Amino acid sequence: MILIIDNQSAYLKKFKLSYLVEKDIDFIIFDHNQPINLSSKTVISGIILSGGKGNPFEPLNLTTNFIALMNFDVPIIGFCLGHEIIASAYGGRVKKLSEHHLKKEPIKIVKADDPIFEGIEEESILLQKRHNFYVSELPPDFEVLGTSDTCAFEIIRHGTKPIYGFQSHPEVSGPIGITIIENFLKLCEKQ
Repeated sequence: MILIIDNQSAYLKKFKLSYLVEKDIDFIIFDHNQPINLSSKTVISGIILSGGKGNPFEPLNLTTNFIALMNFDVPIIGFCLGHEIIASAYGGRVKKLSEHHLKKEPIKIVKADDPIFEGIEEESILLQKRHNFYVSELPPDFEVLGTSDTCAFEIIRHGTKPIYGFQSHPEVSGPIGITIIENFLKLCEKQ
């Protein structure tokens, strides 16, 4: 079962209907301010922290994200705000961009051998972006997997755990984004 924390993402409904339901993936969604209430029989194999409004410090109550991050030892992937939450939870810093970004942007992959990029041959990929904030300082114990003109820490991963952050939105970025999602789900299956 994939646990999804919805941070008021504009893209989650589309992702849920066009991918998760279509592929018959078991998932459960909790709102960003809703307690995680699971049956004792529920086995969580991975966590998705969605994008959303604001930043890790305001205006939303994002407690559920931090509880999920710190209480499950499973693969985790964060998109946009989820990426920023991961960075801030582990000691990174987040800043506001000078202008809102809403476009597909080229992202240079700097660690192509990471399992999240399996099957992707391109050195630069186009992923959808929609954000006002960015990770300005990499958390300790994290490494950079991808960079862009607007974000030096565009794609990050914890050095020893399968915890990934994407400033972009692979979930709505077409075939390459779906490959990234499928690679994440493969990591979840290994749990």
